[in-house]
Amino acid sequence: MYNNIINNNKKNMQKCLDLFINKINNLSQNRLSPYLLNNISVKLNNKFILIHHISSIVVENSSTLKITPFDYTIIKNIEKSIVLSNLDVTTKIIDSNIYVKIPIMTESRKIKIFKNIKIEAEFNKINIRNIRRKTNNKIKLSLKKKYIDENQEQKLYNLIQKQTTFYVNYIKEFLKKKEKELFN
Repeated sequence: MYNNIINNNKKNMQKCLDLFINKINNLSQNRLSPYLLNNISVKLNNKFILIHHISSIVVENSSTLKITPFDYTIIKNIEKSIVLSNLDVTTKIIDSNIYVKIPIMTESRKIKIFKNIKIEAEFNKINIRNIRRKTNNKIKLSLKKKYIDENQEQKLYNLIQKQTTFYVNYIKEFLKKKEKELFN
């Protein structure tokens, strides 16, 4: 029970961190890649489906991605999802394709990207703390059901707090690293 609580907490926090790093790396890319659109979903039939599952995405030229949906009727949905994704790109529909143009990296664009990265970092710090809160509630429940004693409860709280501090600090350091990459 004791190790199970710690391992589940660590696994959940690591998953949150991995998603954060993946999203930030996509946001701050200086070069064009189809992976830029990997985390964008489209709502179809009350389900969210990732764009790369319902279309082909290729690099058209150094600043443009070409998206060809497998079903032409969803082209407007895909375009809307890209526009709402906060990637700071422009879209244009020509025939049955969507062309996504990535603007050149200017100082103002770097500032906008970093602002989005900071917002994402804060959101993920909150997620890490929410994971801690849920784990602490499990610890309280375990004590109440007498699966653990008070000494184990305190040790668990301390270990969970150490994990939380580690992951929050990792996010802070990652943010500093991305700031240096963007502005140097």
